[in-house]
Amino acid sequence: MRLSTTGGRQTIPFHVPVHAAKYAGLPVLTADLLSKHGRWYLHVVVTLPTPDVEPIAAVVGCDLGITRAAVTSDNRFHGQRRWRALEARDFRLRRALQKKGTRSAKRHLKKLSGRTGRRRRDHDHVVSRRIVDGLPGGAVLAVENLTNIRSRVKARRANGGQRRLHAWSFASLRAMLTYKAEERGIRVEGIDPRHTSQTCSRCGFVSRANRRSQAAFYCRSCGFQLNADLNGSRNIAAKLLAGRATSMTGGVPSSTLSCPASSVPAEAQAASL
Repeated sequence: MRLSTTGGRQTIPFHVPVHAAKYAGLPVLTADLLSKHGRWYLHVVVTLPTPDVEPIAAVVGCDLGITRAAVTSDNRFHGQRRWRALEARDFRLRRALQKKGTRSAKRHLKKLSGRTGRRRRDHDHVVSRRIVDGLPGGAVLAVENLTNIRSRVKARRANGGQRRLHAWSFASLRAMLTYKAEERGIRVEGIDPRHTSQTCSRCGFVSRANRRSQAAFYCRSCGFQLNADLNGSRNIAAKLLAGRATSMTGGVPSSTLSCPASSVPAEAQAASL
């Protein structure tokens, strides 16, 4: 790397992390030199080559949740339950330090903030990588458009749920999903999130009462029961398919393109509820 310094232009060696080595030699868009905690980092944005992958018809819905980081319509649950416990622990520690208010407490708060941010980014990387690696090349990943979700959520949500919602890094996860998917020729498309959690993925009946709890879905019309996030992910996939059918038929919805409720192994349901 060549840099202009007060002593003239100099060649400075730098280390490329193992996970980024595959991008070496690609066309560079931008390069920024950053300083953090006394160390210097070179942030380079490169242009990825267009993947040689043919698009396929497969559509997988992805429900980004709070209880589980993500659930996909192919019956896969991503993320670990212990992550919620880690968030709760950090929240209690943060509240205690804020209440204390000493200089030492403020220093600990700063360290805690950095540690929490790093852990959340790591979780987002883990989840997005597992989702993308489980999809066939050329498929479509359907996700909800969650712009301004915090301002749209009603104030009646319980304090614990409201806190988890504000700690939820869905924008970061969506961004990581997008760029990881592009490498494999997978398109990430957004859909309107309205009613995806209240609709029965089997019969299409919509009711708030269908959502028995944060984890359980029970259709008041046909009696269908499923993990609520898995049911939502199927509705997300079906909504994208329905939108495509509507555009293809000139605004007339087609009932032939739906997302059937495939059977879920008993052990998968038991692990998710």
